[in-house]
Amino acid sequence: MKFPKSLIAASVFSLTALPASALEVEVGGQVNRAIMYVKDGYSADFLGVGSDTEIYHVDNRNSPTRFNVGGTQRLFDEWTAGALIELGVYSNSSNDVEPDNKTIDGEVVQRISDAFIDSPYGKITIGRGEGAAYGAGRRDYSGTGVISFRNPNLIGGNLSYALKASSFKRKFDGSGNFTGFEAFDLQDGDGNRSSISGSIRDFNFEGRHDRIRYDSPRLGPVTLSVSAGHDSGGSDGHDSILQFGLRSGLRAPGGRLLIGLGYSVATQNADNPDAPFDPDPSVDPDITTYGGSVSYFHSATGLNLSLAAVNYEDELTSDEKTGTFTATRSELAQFRYAKLGFRPNRQHAFDIHWGQTQNRNKDDEAGTVVGAGYVWSPTQTFDAYGGAKVHSFERGEWCTTSGRTCYNPEYEDIVIVTTGARVKF
Repeated sequence: MKFPKSLIAASVFSLTALPASALEVEVGGQVNRAIMYVKDGYSADFLGVGSDTEIYHVDNRNSPTRFNVGGTQRLFDEWTAGALIELGVYSNSSNDVEPDNKTIDGEVVQRISDAFIDSPYGKITIGRGEGAAYGAGRRDYSGTGVISFRNPNLIGGNLSYALKASSFKRKFDGSGNFTGFEAFDLQDGDGNRSSISGSIRDFNFEGRHDRIRYDSPRLGPVTLSVSAGHDSGGSDGHDSILQFGLRSGLRAPGGRLLIGLGYSVATQNADNPDAPFDPDPSVDPDITTYGGSVSYFHSATGLNLSLAAVNYEDELTSDEKTGTFTATRSELAQFRYAKLGFRPNRQHAFDIHWGQTQNRNKDDEAGTVVGAGYVWSPTQTFDAYGGAKVHSFERGEWCTTSGRTCYNPEYEDIVIVTTGARVKF
């Protein structure tokens, strides 16, 4: 929403010597609330125990409730400066709720806080926001992102798979001789617990962080980007992040094409800045993410197809190589995604989609989602939507470092049906 300059002059420009006619301020945001119906999604503390169906009232994290204020200032011909602040206001986030925690206190989260200068030579942005590769794996013409977003764990991510009674362990003695089968402790999980977010993820190039970013002017059909920064918050924080990105939108036979490619290197550091990341200097501290996406829209029919592939490389540490339960942790996770959409006009959008992350935690495992969504948009400021998806998880047999126990887990599927509305202002 753009406010009239006369109103802005009375409230803002009294604080600055710049002429009122040179500045534009935009204030906006949205509220996005939904209802989730879930079958067989248990809480981490009560795996496989409790009611097998739940209803949640949530903030849809595919496109969460937010508030933003931004301004642009013309400096001189073809040069513009600006800034943007965006806050997320989450209450009962759809990726946090679970059966024993259905009501979660609201929180205000800094999403973006940056400033930029845009010129004929490109755009420079500093502050907290999206890195150069952000969104490269999420190019999508379907118009159904509010319900069928590329990152499947944003709806229901904290729900845990229940272990089936058919899960079993193979036991061996100290000499490697097979001694028999044992049943799982279904509530404890025997080291085999997994949630939706632990099984499937789209690896979006380190997310938002503090950085400096450069976007080139359009070079034919392509825009190139590079960014450098850091994100040291939380257990997954990294001291330095370097990203490269390519974006393109161009005409294609019968329609239009979107392309995104990204590459990210995040260097991990030890908790103690004076200590090496790992006692073994041969261990690579870098997490490398690379991949992209493509989306094609057929103008005559409204049919569209989106494909994505992103890889995530993270070498095992010394502790993980010798740990009892982490020795079989994967060093390369792979995300693959396909969406077929139908958008006959701006008011209606449909899709069916499939996504899979292989080896998210351990080798020889796969978290898969199959779903469908519909979005009705009678105006630019209102969307009503509904969708359903089924999450499944498979993990091949894996053994402890000692080889005394080998696990063969099997998991119940999780079904999630979601409907809601997004109002923009």
